[in-house]
Amino acid sequence: MASTSSSDHTASSTSTQDALVLRMDTAARKLLTAGTTEVDTQAELQTMCLPITALWCRILRFDPAVPDWPDRDRCVVPSSAMLPLLAAMLRLTAPDAHGLSPTTLEYGQHPAVEIATGPAGQGMAAAAGMALAEQQLANRYGRSLVNHRTWVLARDSDLATGVALEAAQLASRFSLNRMAVLVCPSPLTDPTDFSDSLARFSASGWSVRKVRAHDLGAIMAALQAILRARKPTLLACMPECCSPLPDMPPEEELTGPWSPTARRGSSIRRSWLRRLAQHRARADFEREQLGKARQTMREDWGRVWRQTMRTAPNGSTQQAAFAGLRSLSILRQDVTILAATSSTRSSRRANLPAPFGHAAQPCGIQEHGMAGMLNGMARHGGVLPCGVAGMMTIDRMRSALRMTALMRSKVLYLLTDDGLALSDNGGGWQPVEQLASLRAMPHLAVFRPACAEETFACWQAALNWPEGPALLILCPHPPPPRASRRAGHYGGPSHGGYLISCGAGPRHVTLMASGPEVAIATQAGQHLSQQGLNVAVVSIPCWEVFAQQPATYRSAVLGREGLRVGIEAASSFGWERWLGAEGIFIGMDDFGISAPANAVYERFGITAGAICEKVLTRLLAAGAQKDPSLTAPTPSRLEDLDMSLTITRL
Repeated sequence: MASTSSSDHTASSTSTQDALVLRMDTAARKLLTAGTTEVDTQAELQTMCLPITALWCRILRFDPAVPDWPDRDRCVVPSSAMLPLLAAMLRLTAPDAHGLSPTTLEYGQHPAVEIATGPAGQGMAAAAGMALAEQQLANRYGRSLVNHRTWVLARDSDLATGVALEAAQLASRFSLNRMAVLVCPSPLTDPTDFSDSLARFSASGWSVRKVRAHDLGAIMAALQAILRARKPTLLACMPECCSPLPDMPPEEELTGPWSPTARRGSSIRRSWLRRLAQHRARADFEREQLGKARQTMREDWGRVWRQTMRTAPNGSTQQAAFAGLRSLSILRQDVTILAATSSTRSSRRANLPAPFGHAAQPCGIQEHGMAGMLNGMARHGGVLPCGVAGMMTIDRMRSALRMTALMRSKVLYLLTDDGLALSDNGGGWQPVEQLASLRAMPHLAVFRPACAEETFACWQAALNWPEGPALLILCPHPPPPRASRRAGHYGGPSHGGYLISCGAGPRHVTLMASGPEVAIATQAGQHLSQQGLNVAVVSIPCWEVFAQQPATYRSAVLGREGLRVGIEAASSFGWERWLGAEGIFIGMDDFGISAPANAVYERFGITAGAICEKVLTRLLAAGAQKDPSLTAPTPSRLEDLDMSLTITRL
């Protein structure tokens, strides 16, 4: 008799909970119907309504009263078409969400909107990054503090994208079993195409399940199975035209703070707060959640970096940046590194030591999926994501990087093989327009250091960049010995641009450059000085930081008179902001060629001799100097300059 009574009680409890889910589902459907969406989108929303309602009522760890507490479940909605469903859940469970409009809910409007909507597939990759961040935090602090999951409300178009497939393979490789994707086929999608997408995820190592979208019992069984899964899971909710839901009255008295989601979430959060208060690593956890470093971090970082660079004080910017990343990962346990194959191959070509050790997660050649995951890791919080890849692969990562900049997420990138480092591999591997396109992206800081000391200063400036992601663009070849160390004549690299050298009196010429071309500009400036000109040499490693400096500082660095000359092994696009109407640019006006680096520099005239000739020709033509001793250098002198100042292959 006791056994029968217990069974009856359990069945009664389950029936009550199911009835509650169905009543909440009825209320959510009324909210969705009131929204103005397309017919096809309405069909998808109605199909996904019961699975999402069951997730929010019975499974999701979410406290609507404190929607941004660290151990909440992440519910990622990457498509604006599915945001009305999230808005409906918030209006039924949150105490102050009745003002949310189902048609205007956007990123930044409510903490429950984890990411901004964007191109198809980006949300899938970001969710994989959130799951990876959760995994790493759990390994560091234990399940008592980090015990949440990542849920994705996707569309079938997300599954078919290349970035989603790359992220799916990486999620399987990293064993992200606390990630689950809920999706349904669109009425406009060919059933064969949808089946192919499911098959591709299954082949990538995912657990793929199908469930009838109107069968609450099957939905709950599938959600419970996801909680036990040892793989990332894809749950396909299949619509059924002949299976109407029970006619239940809408939920009215159990909404807002009285909803099952709010009550369960509040209880879970209070228990978590008690565990946090007693945890021995509480201070570190809270500091990392705020994205802050220890007060002595900067001094310790500089000391460890110099110890690392002691064996190669005149090393390349790439070697210096790798040393800075290793030092940073030693001092900050929240640093998480994802590395593409191109970056590790680059280090071997340049005879560099293993740049990351065991601190990096290898991502193969899946740079697009890697960049999307870095975006999600930054949005998750508690980690400082760093990505390492080849310079040319930025074109594959651009869409994810744009999303990072749009949300102003803190992500650091190291891009290897800058400039003409891969000259022998052909023009397709030599960046031309990439620098200009990156500098045009809002909120993104692009650093192109010229030497080891400048690289470390750029590292610090990138870490302190307040507006979003930052890139360090690196060259594997060391600069000439005389250019490897320099003390700024005025300012420093942390200001984005600074004066390397300048004579007394009015300026005749200001040579501006970044990266490896700073050494060429320095030597060209020395020769022009021998011609009786007052020449200033300026390094501008970061346009974005330099543009934020006071106008008086920029004027002191660039000068108010004289000819301005920009030098960079890239496109001239954008340089007019520093050159003015009368300045000249020396760089690449076409795609690169397959040749040794010296030949490529000579082909585009990016040599000290060619710079001197162009500057003197312009000054003589303009009548700026009437001194008969002011002449262009002889061809033999030009040849000597070209051979000594262009970058050679290692």
